[in-house]
Amino acid sequence: MNLPAKLALCVTPDDYTVFSGPDWPSYTDYLKGEWGNKTDICEEIRGFTDKFLEQGTKFPIRTATACQSKWTWSTIFLNTLSTASCHRVEPFKFTLDDFDNFHNTPEKITAREKMLKGEWPGLGCEYCKNIESAGGHSDRLHNLEIRGLTPPEVELDPTATHVSPKIVEIFAQNTCNLACVYCSSTASSKIEQENVKHGPFNKNGVRIQVERPSILAPKYFDRWIAWLDKNIQSLVRLHLLGGETFIQHELMTRVLDIIEKRPSPNLEFCIFSNLNVPDKYWTMYIERIRKLQQQGHIQVFDLTASIDCWGPEQEYVRSGLNLDRFEQRFAWASEQGAWMRLNANQTVTAQTVRTMPELIKKIDQYSQHKNIGHYFQFYTGPPTQMFQHPQTFAWSMWANDFDRIFTAMPQRTLEQHEAILRMQGLQAQLQQQKQHNWTDIRRLHTYLDEIDRRRGTNWRSLFSYLDIHE
Repeated sequence: MNLPAKLALCVTPDDYTVFSGPDWPSYTDYLKGEWGNKTDICEEIRGFTDKFLEQGTKFPIRTATACQSKWTWSTIFLNTLSTASCHRVEPFKFTLDDFDNFHNTPEKITAREKMLKGEWPGLGCEYCKNIESAGGHSDRLHNLEIRGLTPPEVELDPTATHVSPKIVEIFAQNTCNLACVYCSSTASSKIEQENVKHGPFNKNGVRIQVERPSILAPKYFDRWIAWLDKNIQSLVRLHLLGGETFIQHELMTRVLDIIEKRPSPNLEFCIFSNLNVPDKYWTMYIERIRKLQQQGHIQVFDLTASIDCWGPEQEYVRSGLNLDRFEQRFAWASEQGAWMRLNANQTVTAQTVRTMPELIKKIDQYSQHKNIGHYFQFYTGPPTQMFQHPQTFAWSMWANDFDRIFTAMPQRTLEQHEAILRMQGLQAQLQQQKQHNWTDIRRLHTYLDEIDRRRGTNWRSLFSYLDIHE
């Protein structure tokens, strides 16, 4: 690709208008390289250009519904033999024989074709559509501004629908040391064991089934490892999720072996963790990752801490979590140098909203040494358990809580302002709910009563405000 074409992808007319000086050439002449003969102006333009070329291409597809994730991102759920364009939308089955096409399944191609026409593809994209319809700032809008993720096929043809992934995230195994209330047995071995012990549950429209990972999951895992071995150097980001990643030893060992064998200096390597794994595994893997980064095998390590709220409410929601251990590890990570980035990722449910301000304050407390990314999303679990979504209750239930949330959110950096925009998107969606959904409230009570029976807990002692009746 020639330089003018590359510049046009990296520097949009809007970028040029915002940053160009009064004596700079027109955008058209800039793209042609006709910058004039003033040395100081040419140096300004060269510095500006180098910065944008380093950041990479801005996603060029700008229809009313286009989502960069649909072209760049693939989430793979090995335990259910399925894949999606992000972890918020409905996954689809794919076959072992056609494994290497996981990023270009018929469903993903159809979704891209619809987005090129300005249509919403459905099948889970309502998550962002609903936020935008309510006037909020969705993940789709946020992701459109992230540079450097455009597939090479789209750089050559903005209508391309068969493309190469730039971000791959893998839910490899269900091995986990926690049993989060909103999770399932396909993502938590603790819940799988609990469901086997207590058997199926079906009452008042609430179903808990005994589900196990597919027996084909190990074969899919081997195929994914083979795919990664061939393609890791073309990725911008690699995400490992669980279960709990740091106790999935085959996953960790084989992926780190690939990174050691095939250095990828531009790769952002991300692991999601509850920060509650045994010390020996935590130390072993962290030290190996640090060494790989220092040797230039990856650009940076992203540690994403999974945490939803704070206090005993969090230890109920994330059953088995030791919050003191979490905080010790989080504090340590906040003091690490540039080799590690730190994020907090939370799931927003009816049980986590009220103590979110305490979590936000805790994140801010540890952001004195480095910026901590703060990401959050509504519950997107099985449709049969959507009663855990805050929208089960009328907005009036949460209005005061969101006042406290916004009061707690810091505003010192651009990233923190962007977090506020995303939180406003969640707020805007909840504000559409004018009345309680009494059917789902009864289902939530039924579900939590069964969880208490199984675990010897008492949800009403912590979440008495949810114990309302028609």
